[in-house]
Amino acid sequence: MRAFLLALLVPFSVLGQDAVKKCVDQHPVGVARADCLAPWLQDIVAKQGAGTAMQTAEQLVKRGVMNDCHVMAHAVGHATWRKSQDLASAFRACSTNCVQGCWHGVVEASMKDAGKTPAEALAFCDALGKGSLERRQCLHGLGHGIMHQRRADLKSAVAACESLDGRFESEQCLGGMWMQWTHFPVHEGPAAFRRKAPELCSGVRQDLLGKCAHAVGGAAMFANAHDETAARAVCRALPSGQQRQCTRGVQHEIDVLRVHGAHHH
Repeated sequence: MRAFLLALLVPFSVLGQDAVKKCVDQHPVGVARADCLAPWLQDIVAKQGAGTAMQTAEQLVKRGVMNDCHVMAHAVGHATWRKSQDLASAFRACSTNCVQGCWHGVVEASMKDAGKTPAEALAFCDALGKGSLERRQCLHGLGHGIMHQRRADLKSAVAACESLDGRFESEQCLGGMWMQWTHFPVHEGPAAFRRKAPELCSGVRQDLLGKCAHAVGGAAMFANAHDETAARAVCRALPSGQQRQCTRGVQHEIDVLRVHGAHHH
């Protein structure tokens, strides 16, 4: 087993091998392992830059240490923002790998850690060019950031996204917001997520209920290390009116994996 693990870790440095081995030994594949690996990746950002950190995250997936790199890419984005404290330079430092998770993390961290307002973040997104991939993903990151700022106040977060000018802008923001709302319990582990999932959309407006349930399905995949059977079981425990959209959220994650391999959101 040790020889197999060392083979996986090459060409990581000796220090990197130690950091990865510790997380592999302590956690199964999934978000807990991603969270364990985050400080090491963030140290790489500080010393070698975001590009190297993103390449390393992808190598972890290619070598089977992780099955997904989106959560790790968010962590890389956080460190990239903290390193420069400038949205434009931090955003440029990210690669598009892991379905733009680094971009999401940069915008999220600027709001979560530095308190940038939704208006300030939106102005930055708008400067990226209407119709661009960068602007769309920036708006998604804005939704993550709004949810972090509101934390437990889901209605306030929804209102903040809906207050943005334009239906497209609001929908992209809401996509990131729903993802963040349903991912808060993902980081507590699969058992906690199963327990909390049935209540995640409680009190949500009827016209938004489908989007919320869809996000629960996607989050169920992350919470269960992309185990489709376990994620669908989470959906079956939701109120009956939410189950179909939840299973569609599971299927969406399956489809994204199929298109992008494991290097995805």
